[in-house]
Amino acid sequence: MRRIAAQLLSSYLLIWVPGTFAVELLTALPSIAMRGVRAWIELTIHGAVAVGCAVAGRMIRQGAPAAAAIAAASILARTATSIQSLFWSVLPRDVAPGTRGPLAALACLNAIVWLGVVFWTRERDRA
Repeated sequence: MRRIAAQLLSSYLLIWVPGTFAVELLTALPSIAMRGVRAWIELTIHGAVAVGCAVAGRMIRQGAPAAAAIAAASILARTATSIQSLFWSVLPRDVAPGTRGPLAALACLNAIVWLGVVFWTRERDRA
C-alpha cells in the first residue's frame, strides 16, 4: 500500500504539477507582453517550482535517499504558488467570485495529504 502511495505522489509531482504549469504557460503567453515584467517573473518562479516537483517525483521513483526531503519542499513550494496565484497573480485566472478562500483551503488540504504520504512512505524506508 505504501508503494502505491509513493507512486501516486511521484505521479502527482512528475506529471500533474508540470502539466498544470504547461497549461498556465499556454494560457498566459498570448497576453504576456501586456502583463509586463511581473508576469515573466511569476511564470519563471512557477516554472522553477514545476521543475523542482518533477525532480522530486523522479527521485521518488528512483528511491533516492533525499527524495522525501525534496518532495516535502516541492509540495510546500507548489502550495505557496497555488495560493499566490489565487490572490496576487498578474496572470490570467478563471476563478469565480467568492471561491478564492475555499480553493486556498483545498490547496492547503492537498499539501497536508501529500505531506502525510511523504511521511508515511518515509517510515517504510526506515523500517
